[in-house]
Amino acid sequence: MAERGGSDGAAEEVVARLLHLLATEAPGEAFDRLAEAVESGPPTAERDELLVAVGRAGRVRELLDHRKRREKETHALFETARDLASLRDVDEVLEAIVRRARQLLGTDATYLALRDPGAGDVYMRTTLGTVTRAIESVRQPLGSGVGGRIIATGEPFATADYVNDPRLQRDRAVTDAVVEDGIVSMVGVPLRIGDQVMGALFVANRYERAFDRSEVALLSSLADHASVVIENSRLFEHAETTAQRLRDANEVLAHQGRALERAGAAHEQLMPLALRRADVGELVETVAGMLGAVVAAVGVDGRVLASAGGGPLPGDLPAPGPGAVGAHEARPGTWTVPVRAGTESFGHLVLVTGEPPAPRLAGPDVRTLERAAQTAALLLLMDRQVSMAEQQVRGELVDDLLADREPDWRAFERRVRRSGGIDLRTPHTVAVVAADGVGRRALLHAAAELAARHGGLATEHAARVVLLLPDTDPAELARQLPGELGRSTGVPVTAGVAGVARSAREVRDRHREAQRCLRLLLALGRAGEGAGTEDLGVLGLVLDGTSPKQLRMLLAESVAPLERYDEEHRTLLLPTLEGWFATGQNPRAAARLLQVHPNTVYQRLERIDSVLGHRRRREPDGALTMHVALQLRRVLDQVPVEELLPAPGG
Repeated sequence: MAERGGSDGAAEEVVARLLHLLATEAPGEAFDRLAEAVESGPPTAERDELLVAVGRAGRVRELLDHRKRREKETHALFETARDLASLRDVDEVLEAIVRRARQLLGTDATYLALRDPGAGDVYMRTTLGTVTRAIESVRQPLGSGVGGRIIATGEPFATADYVNDPRLQRDRAVTDAVVEDGIVSMVGVPLRIGDQVMGALFVANRYERAFDRSEVALLSSLADHASVVIENSRLFEHAETTAQRLRDANEVLAHQGRALERAGAAHEQLMPLALRRADVGELVETVAGMLGAVVAAVGVDGRVLASAGGGPLPGDLPAPGPGAVGAHEARPGTWTVPVRAGTESFGHLVLVTGEPPAPRLAGPDVRTLERAAQTAALLLLMDRQVSMAEQQVRGELVDDLLADREPDWRAFERRVRRSGGIDLRTPHTVAVVAADGVGRRALLHAAAELAARHGGLATEHAARVVLLLPDTDPAELARQLPGELGRSTGVPVTAGVAGVARSAREVRDRHREAQRCLRLLLALGRAGEGAGTEDLGVLGLVLDGTSPKQLRMLLAESVAPLERYDEEHRTLLLPTLEGWFATGQNPRAAARLLQVHPNTVYQRLERIDSVLGHRRRREPDGALTMHVALQLRRVLDQVPVEELLPAPGG
């Protein structure tokens, strides 16, 4: 019994130690030492039973340890899923994935590689734990290396020795980067979305390590979570982009809806303006209010006819290009549209929405601006027609007044009083204008608009356009009239001006004077200028106080002998003399002008003195007389002498 009692005591002690090891979660080495102690005893049936008990206890410990590890992994995966689900930014998602993978598996480095569909290879998207930059930028073909192999096959892959593993097809650049970073072992698993492999998640160590199935399974579970989160993040980003596009489209639709409402209101407001023949200023003010912008009406000469909107106008208002038919943005924030009726232009409208970056006009607003330009053209056309009708009635009076036959003054005065539109007792300046390259009707329209602004009138008489402008300085009008009409017509305009007339009789006299000035300007080659008799210099004075007989005598004594000599001998004495005067009486300069040798000019000048029988052209008085005679000859080649001289008693 004693021996048996001793044996029972030893067995109880072994059982107690075994229970203690299980309770304290002792490591496997402690169970192994206990098994060795039992096995060292004498071989008995009880010993064998104890050895079986120790083995089963070790198995229980392994099961408990495995369950504990699984609980820990499950908790880690739950925490990972919760963390990743809270992220929306793709970069944050990828960084969280590699950080948690490295943390769970306790590795030196973690990588996430993605497939590039465009290039057809695999690139490193995110890395953690690397010590060199080379591995962060590697790209490898599908099937090459661990990442390329996983994405190509869709299967996990582990290697304890990357450089020497015969299963791998390695790329030299990738291998060099791995060696440089000190990586030895690694394991990777695919990132899947449905049946498609989008990338690979793998961990690596800088020493040889064999990864067991549980670690591969853990990494795969993490990769599955990551794939879902990446896809959700991508879908969320796509949804955000789509929602923003929808919001933008909704804003555009709302803006267009408001613009359509304004367009409808614009039609209702513009039509009454046309029906009651409002002026352009009221139209511009209405359009500025409808579109909430600064609007200006600009004439064909660039002059601002009217503006509204409260804001400042740009220093230069852009005009539509040639052939423009609709509204267009001339520069950011500034729109322009031509005001045209048929082929005739009345100018253009300019709309300023603000300094860049200014809001663009919606389509309905552009059509409102274009409709406003059409209404402006209609208003201006109606105003022109009314003005032309009034001008025509008064023009008939002026035409009768300027006729060759003097009117019946009593009857004429009665007609003037009945017309009620002209008072010739007010001082008037008379101008006669002409222009090449434009029809008289277009010139008359431009002159009528200018006359209307000054409270005067314009008419056509003897194939010339005549203006009567009240309270106007003749010299100032002569300077400004060609430029103003030239800008309106687009061609040079020549103007003969005379004034001031204080009665209908004086208007007749001033008209003939202005007509004479115009003919002299054209004959002297001064087209595009304006002048009165006093602006014609010595020639004007000579014509003012000379009779036809005196003019003919002057020509007979000066240029006539040279004309005859040139005709008889086929010489060029007169052109040489004109060139000599034109160059300030400088023979060498005259030679360059005439493109001859200076000696030729000297010889011709000597011949001129010989033909005339004197050398007075070299003296001041004689030079003046000869110069005036040459100008008279040029003028009389184009205009009869009777038309150049004042009328008797004028």
